[in-house]
Amino acid sequence: AVESALEGDRRTYQQDPANSRESEREVALDLDEGADIVMVKPALFYLDVLADTAAASDVPVAAYIVSGEFAMIEAGAAAGVFDRRNAILEALTSVSRAGADVICTYWAIEAAHWLRETR
Repeated sequence: AVESALEGDRRTYQQDPANSRESEREVALDLDEGADIVMVKPALFYLDVLADTAAASDVPVAAYIVSGEFAMIEAGAAAGVFDRRNAILEALTSVSRAGADVICTYWAIEAAHWLRETR
């Protein structure tokens, strides 16, 4: 996904980012249809939607830090704007704090090593 081309019009299948009520309706429909898990993506730009989803859901909530969010943090760190490890851990913490039970991220293996070190 990181190498995926950013082309085409995603508005035909993605929700309007300005309309969080649409997200609430979609989650309610998924739950009514018997979903075993629900997912919010992108995670970092939708922390409010993630928190609302976690509060309303009786099933696990997954959050996906998408390739664009990943790329922005990597680019900022590469440019020396901030410390890479600290930024990644802060991003993961914010997603967890918003209510994610599962976090899908390109940093999963690295973060697991870092978290193991801090125990």
